[in-house]
Amino acid sequence: MGDEVMKKILPLMMSLIVMFSLSACSSGNTQTKESKNTEQNHSKNSTNDNGIKQNREDLSLKVSKDEKKTIVISVMGNTPFFEMAKKEYEKKHPNITIQIKGFTTKNMLSPVLLEKYLKTTSTEVLSGKGADLFVLNESSLPVDRFVDKKAFVNLNHYINIDTSFDKNQYYMNIIQNSQTNGGLYVLPTRFFLNALFADQDAISKTGVKIDDKHNWTWSQFVEVSKQLKQKGTLEFAMQDTPDTILNTLVFEDKNFSQLVNIGKNEAYFNSKFFTDLLMQVRELYDENVLTEQYSEDGTYFRSSQIYSPKDYFLRSAVFYKNATIYQMPHSSDKESGVSFVGYDRYAMNANSNVKMEAWDYLKFLMSYDMQLQSQTGKFPINKAANEKEFAELKNGTKLDNPKGRQVTISEEALQPLKQMITEANTQVRSNDKIQAIISEESKSYFSGQKSAESVADIIQNRVMTYLNE
Repeated sequence: MGDEVMKKILPLMMSLIVMFSLSACSSGNTQTKESKNTEQNHSKNSTNDNGIKQNREDLSLKVSKDEKKTIVISVMGNTPFFEMAKKEYEKKHPNITIQIKGFTTKNMLSPVLLEKYLKTTSTEVLSGKGADLFVLNESSLPVDRFVDKKAFVNLNHYINIDTSFDKNQYYMNIIQNSQTNGGLYVLPTRFFLNALFADQDAISKTGVKIDDKHNWTWSQFVEVSKQLKQKGTLEFAMQDTPDTILNTLVFEDKNFSQLVNIGKNEAYFNSKFFTDLLMQVRELYDENVLTEQYSEDGTYFRSSQIYSPKDYFLRSAVFYKNATIYQMPHSSDKESGVSFVGYDRYAMNANSNVKMEAWDYLKFLMSYDMQLQSQTGKFPINKAANEKEFAELKNGTKLDNPKGRQVTISEEALQPLKQMITEANTQVRSNDKIQAIISEESKSYFSGQKSAESVADIIQNRVMTYLNE
C-alpha cells in the first residue's frame, strides 16, 4: 500500500522540484532572447494609441465555446478560399457558423452592377445593421466616410491587448501603415508592391549611381534620368502616360490626405499643392525624361506591381535581360519608403454582437496554414507563409516566361525584393471614380489646351459632385 502511495506522490514531488527550479532561474539577472520575447508578448498591461494603460489577456479564451453564434461576412463575390476557410474554422469551432454573404457570383461586374454593389454595401455599413465583417477590395467604396461615421472597429484595440496575437509573426510595417485617421479600421491580410524595374546592364554602362533610399523624389528622378540620357544610349528613362503618373502621385497616402477628405465630403484640388503636382508631371515630359510613345530601343525604367516572388522573377525577365528594382519616386523629399497596396482587407462592424469571435476569425485567416491556402497570388501578411513561398523558389530553379526564354532563380536576385517587403511603409490609396476624373480632365493640361489652374478647378468641381452624390 505504501508503494502505491509513493507512486502517486513521486510525480507530484518531481513537478514541484522542476517548478521551483524554473522559478529560481527566472529570478536571475540573465534572460534569453526567447524569454524576453515571451515576457513582452504576454505582459499583463500595454499602452493604447492614446497613451492609456490596458490590461493584456489571451482573447482566444473569450471566444464562445458552447453558445451558438454566427459570424456574417459581406463580400462582393464568394470564392473557393472563402468557402474553404469557413469550413476549416467551423471544424475547430462547432458552435460557430460562418455565413458568407456574397453580392454576386460573377467574376466581373458591369458598371450598373458595380454601382448597385457600392450603394448596397454603403447603406449596409452606415446603417450599422449589416454583416459582422466586410471584405473591402473594391477601391470605390468610401472607406474614409465609413471610418468618419464610426461604422468600423479600431482593430488596434485587439492587437494591443491580445496576448495570442504575436506581432512578430506578421509584417507589422504593412499593418501599421494601413491606418486611417490614426486607427486600424481596415486590416489587409495580403498585399502587393509598387516598384520601378530597371535595366541594370544599361545603367551600369553609364556609371550613374542611383540612391533610392534618400531624397528619392521625382525631381531627383529627373536629374538621374538626365545623367543616364547624357552618358548612355537610350533616349528615354521611362514610358508611361502623364495621367497615370499624376494618379500615382495623387494616391500616395500622404498626398491623398491633403487632396481629399471623403469622410467629410471635401476636396482640395483647386490648391497650389495640386497644381504643383500637375506641373511636376508635365516637367517629366517637357524634359524628355518620360515618353508616352513606345520606344523600340527600350527605356531605363518600367513601373510595375509585384505580387509574389515568382511574379517578380517573371516580370524581371519580361522587362529586361538583367533587371533590378528601385522604390517608386515620391513627390516630396520628406517622404521615403516602398509603396504597397493592401488586399483582402477586412473591417469589423462597430455594432457587431460577435466582435470577439470575429476577431478570432481574422487571426485564423492570418494564420500560417490559411495564408498558404489563398489563391489570390498576393504576398501573405504572415511572415512564415511568405518565407515558405520564397523557399519554394529554390536556387537554380528555371521558370518559363512569356517571351520564351527561361529565368534562373537565384538567392542573390531575391534579396532586393525581401528588403523591399520589410521596408514597405507607403500605402497607396485608391478610388476608381476619382482616378477616372483626374485621367479625363488632366489630358487638356498635358496637351497644352488649358492651364493648370483651370484644370484643377474642373477636377475640384467634378470630385465634389461625386462626393456629394
